[in-house]
Amino acid sequence: MNTNLFMGFSLLTISLFAQEKDSLLNTNIPVLKEIVLSDDKLSLWAVGSSVLDLGTSLRDNRLTDIASLLSNKSHVRIRSYGVGGLSSASFRGAGASHTQISWNGVILNLATTGQQDLTLIPALFVDELKVQSGGLSSLLGEGALGGSIHLRNKYRFNQAYNTQLNFSVGSFGKQMYGLSSQVSDAKNAFDIRFYLHHAENDYSFNDPYLNGEKRDLEHASFSSKGFQTSYVKRFNRYWSADIRYWHQGTFRELAPSISEAQSTAEQEDESNILLFHVNHQKEKFEWNANVSYHHSDLSYEDSLKNVFSNHTTHRYKISQDFRWDLKGKEILRLESSMQLDSVTSTNINDLRGSETRFTLGLNHNKHLSDNVLIVSGARQEIVDNELSPFLPSISFQLKLNPNILLACGSYRSYKRPSYNDRFWDPGGNPNLLEEVGWMSNLRLVYEKSNTHVKKRMGMSMYYGKIKNWIIWLPSAVESYWVPENKSLVEQIGFELEGLYEFHNSWCVFTYETTSSYQMVKDLNTEMIGSRQLMYIPVFQTNQRISMEVEKITWHYQHHFESVRYTSVDHKSYLDPYSLANVGIKYSYEMQGEPINIGFQVNNLWDANYQMVQNRPMPGRHFNFNINFYL
Repeated sequence: MNTNLFMGFSLLTISLFAQEKDSLLNTNIPVLKEIVLSDDKLSLWAVGSSVLDLGTSLRDNRLTDIASLLSNKSHVRIRSYGVGGLSSASFRGAGASHTQISWNGVILNLATTGQQDLTLIPALFVDELKVQSGGLSSLLGEGALGGSIHLRNKYRFNQAYNTQLNFSVGSFGKQMYGLSSQVSDAKNAFDIRFYLHHAENDYSFNDPYLNGEKRDLEHASFSSKGFQTSYVKRFNRYWSADIRYWHQGTFRELAPSISEAQSTAEQEDESNILLFHVNHQKEKFEWNANVSYHHSDLSYEDSLKNVFSNHTTHRYKISQDFRWDLKGKEILRLESSMQLDSVTSTNINDLRGSETRFTLGLNHNKHLSDNVLIVSGARQEIVDNELSPFLPSISFQLKLNPNILLACGSYRSYKRPSYNDRFWDPGGNPNLLEEVGWMSNLRLVYEKSNTHVKKRMGMSMYYGKIKNWIIWLPSAVESYWVPENKSLVEQIGFELEGLYEFHNSWCVFTYETTSSYQMVKDLNTEMIGSRQLMYIPVFQTNQRISMEVEKITWHYQHHFESVRYTSVDHKSYLDPYSLANVGIKYSYEMQGEPINIGFQVNNLWDANYQMVQNRPMPGRHFNFNINFYL
């Protein structure tokens, strides 16, 4: 799609659609409810699973990427190759490709790798963020083996004009600019967002190969720009339709590892997503239909190693779901979809170059009483005329008293080998089997609030196994690595989320925590004893304290991760590390419009740490931002 043409069309739409601000405010029109896109499946159907809502964190961190936000606010394990480098997410010890990432129902995981780089997603482009832990493929489909990340946008009507400008500068040449603007009346809503981000990332680090001598990271600059727009039309009380487009382009230099003298590697990413959605609601029936197109280009060049690669993917998907509210507090949902993936790559050796997937899913929600709820689901996918594993689920929820909920569930999930796993040249293995897992989850939630205090605590315990885990290993006869179905992985763990908020006439005090303990081992390993999988910390925690007094808010954030092993025999590992961030924000009004000014110190104690072996992370650094609301 021609991006310039689409942007021009979008700007033309603004001029045609917009009205005088005063005329919108003075018109006596009925207030219609906010419309939310239909991929919010979690509230009704993820009963028994762990779901963390990070919507408030999004609003407070508009000029950051989703990877950084998840690292500081959730149980998700973020594995980063440095500031501006690739960042992937894993849940409960599962792999990065076992994490499903969706945007308004569009799956962002690439067909080539099965992953999505979270560094490339700015928080500015998202209004809601929910994190679901544990496999739930009966609801979400293939890929949600470890967990899922849900990014969504919301529409509001009768808001007249609403514009926000964001500006941020920081250490290592960081500059980021963002703009989001909405205009709406009773039946139309238009939204447009832009952002630009550039950083040199020339931070210094201690080189262990030079007796801890300080070195500056070289060849690590990062530039990204994005554009997103949407239009929704409310035809009447029963029908609505919306269209949304997202374009993004990124260029980055790939820094050398500590053990490399230099690097000339560069990578360019470009993606375009077009989504059309129709919603119909009448009495106790709802129908949603989605048509989406996702195009992605990745170009990699390393003149030093004489490597030049290009990868292009196209994904077309048509889906619909029906929901009936039956008698006796009972809900039934039916979903069907058809998806076509097309891949062309200089390193993919697949004569077909495409894959077709058909899906049929059924979910049932039934209140046995006011305090007892049972939710069940089943899903079947057909990929290239072959049946994939059948995916059932069952969960229960019991309301023990007005403040305590107890829920449990058991789910089966699977992940199909990616194109890279099957057809990478050299080394791909077309005979790989699907990775299949199941997990049982027990969750207890306590919530209570009064005039001055709000308390919330969630605890989850889980046990699961994943068989046919795909591992890339050195070939016995060739000089390259090949993937094999080698492992049977066992997952055992505990998660905790807590919130305590106290407020009175002069201040608001908030304490938040997310902590997890996870033992993840390969039951097929030939090693003696329990062996934690590589790069998975046994314990990690986030602690945050904030205090708001009149117009000033300050916060202290602390993140800790235990040792992470970088070899199967545990002889090589990364030391535990602690990170502290402290910040202050001042809010005031200028001519009736709010302005927020913030300053933050990251890695306050100047910790020397790595998230990936031989990939140094920055020491103490600073960030300054201003947000204008017009």
